[in-house]
Amino acid sequence: MNARSSNKKQFLDRPRIIDVAIGFADVHGVEDMTMRKIAGELNCGVMSLYNHVANKEELLTAMLDAVVGKFDTPDFESDWKVAMRASARSANKVLLCHHWAVREWNLRMPGPNRTRYMDSILGALTRANLDDAIIYRGYHAITMHIVGFSQQQIGYQKVLGPDFHETVEGFLSGLGGNYPYLADHVRAHLDGPDDCDEFLFVLDLILDGLERAVPCSPGETK
Repeated sequence: MNARSSNKKQFLDRPRIIDVAIGFADVHGVEDMTMRKIAGELNCGVMSLYNHVANKEELLTAMLDAVVGKFDTPDFESDWKVAMRASARSANKVLLCHHWAVREWNLRMPGPNRTRYMDSILGALTRANLDDAIIYRGYHAITMHIVGFSQQQIGYQKVLGPDFHETVEGFLSGLGGNYPYLADHVRAHLDGPDDCDEFLFVLDLILDGLERAVPCSPGETK
């Protein structure tokens, strides 16, 4: 590469801005993100960004949608529960790589990738020949599990820190033997199944429950 080409500025477009902003947020979080800092990462003037994104809010919405674009959608050719299991696990893995995305989930209107993902879940449930009411509730149960469980995993990672065992042992010592059931549960975290197993265990409870569910008639209770 000659000196002239090495000094040439890289092409600036919306996808590149979004990609760099995601990288910044992964390291620093979105609270510390500003348009000026993203411009600095891109080695361009801040006004150049506004040719592609209106403001930080629009950028955050686009960033979240780009992350959702990494989720695997359910495979309609597979068994619906197998497909939903694979898709949900994919979403969980992606969210754990982009901690800030969970925080932004309920603050942003869906973009094209998230809209496609939402529709694919509803499509998988519909192809399972579930009742309309079960599809409605099942969609919420599945998406709340994906986002909520991921949020809990991320939160625990931050609270417990790198010295996980030391922190947990300190917590157990503080219980002073007064809460034996809780102590047993906490100890199980030290030697029990990993988060992947827990995520899929709860998801399977949801999927099996949807398959067995029969909607109530008006005024009927179960």
